[in-house]
Amino acid sequence: TAAQQQQQLAQELLAEVRGQLAMLQSAAAKSTGDAASQQRQQLRDQLIAENAELRAEADRLRDEMIRLQMRNGVAQVPLLRPEPPSSASASATVAAPTPSAAAEKPKADSKAGSAATAATAAASNKKPGKAAGQAKDSGKPAESKKTAGKEPTAADGGLDVTRLDLRVGRIVSAEKHPDADALYVETVDVGEERPRTIVSGLAAHVPLPELQGRLAVFLLNLKPAKMRGISSEGMIMCASASGKVEILSPPSGVSPGDRVSVAGCPSPAERPPDAQLNPKKKIWEALKPHCLVDANGYAGFNGARWLVAGKGEVRAPSLKSAQIS
Repeated sequence: TAAQQQQQLAQELLAEVRGQLAMLQSAAAKSTGDAASQQRQQLRDQLIAENAELRAEADRLRDEMIRLQMRNGVAQVPLLRPEPPSSASASATVAAPTPSAAAEKPKADSKAGSAATAATAAASNKKPGKAAGQAKDSGKPAESKKTAGKEPTAADGGLDVTRLDLRVGRIVSAEKHPDADALYVETVDVGEERPRTIVSGLAAHVPLPELQGRLAVFLLNLKPAKMRGISSEGMIMCASASGKVEILSPPSGVSPGDRVSVAGCPSPAERPPDAQLNPKKKIWEALKPHCLVDANGYAGFNGARWLVAGKGEVRAPSLKSAQIS
């Protein structure tokens, strides 16, 4: 009948409306989920950036404390570089020139001759010391009481500045970070096939026009890190003291990609730097307190100057006795 047909039609229309309503509810739920996910990602990026800024500030305060301690004669104990068991030739080179390294060499020589010392003592009716006996039994020089607990140096693998990939770069362009007033985003030519993006916290210290086309020294084997959503592929090297920050200046005549080495250390060609520093090993953190601008304004490591072979030395424009970071 007509009434039954109308009832059937109404049921079909009602079913169609229910289906459309279910589709709308599903789409709304999906949209809400996407928006929530996007919001969580934005919050995560913001927290990562804020954490990086706090870490940078903590590093700056720590470096200032270390600089003051070193000025007052407080010895700093760096983290050691893990070394595999070395052969007799592995200790032939010294990674950095330090006064303590020179002092350690005769001690090592005297330990190596412990067997001869024992023989001489026996000939003169003197008993060899316990350390000499242990050295004879194990075939390894025993650590003397005088050297135990001393600060490790580059001579024993504690500090190896050649692991740092320091190169000259030219800032092709620089602009303010879109999401952080304290940060700059620089495009840098470091002599590779493509330029690198480097984020730096220089907005409060260096006017933006001074960066355009500028030559500087960059540390290029840090693990890339996101700074407010932008991946930074290195670090521009600066001197800092008493709240003032300056970009280190390479010598005249340099070109993007020129290697920066340390006087008295193997060159990058002789000992290539790490492809990437392991952040868990804190290699840069161990070396940084020893990277200083001296009283004459020259950048150096334990007093040995940074240089570009055949072209000159790296220096700060005006700061002296400053921390490099």
